[in-house]
Amino acid sequence: MNIFIDVLRIIYITREIDLYQMIYESNLESKLEQILIGLSKDKSSSKVKDAIHKFLIYVQHASENFWVTFHKSKTYQERLECYYQFTKNQCLATEVLIRDLNSISDEDEIKENLNAILKEGFTF
Repeated sequence: MNIFIDVLRIIYITREIDLYQMIYESNLESKLEQILIGLSKDKSSSKVKDAIHKFLIYVQHASENFWVTFHKSKTYQERLECYYQFTKNQCLATEVLIRDLNSISDEDEIKENLNAILKEGFTF
């Protein structure tokens, strides 16, 4: 029985480290990084962490697509359009994260963090 609990604890700790590593490797704006780290620490719910994980995967995918498209671009106008689309994708990912977190909990603390994401995150 103790071995089972230890394995679960190791899986949980590994997953926690992986989430922080993903946040770091996503090269997000520092304010958004701080919000995500704070949110994952303050609300250790697996649903919250799953929502953040989903957000980070979407951002990583958008970033990879940006670089592929960027390198194929021939003019600065195409590169700027590529960057514009990338920032729109980040806004969409942030909106989805906010929606997902809102559906998880109606607690005041999470709502405050979500409002901070809206104010400090990616806006046009």
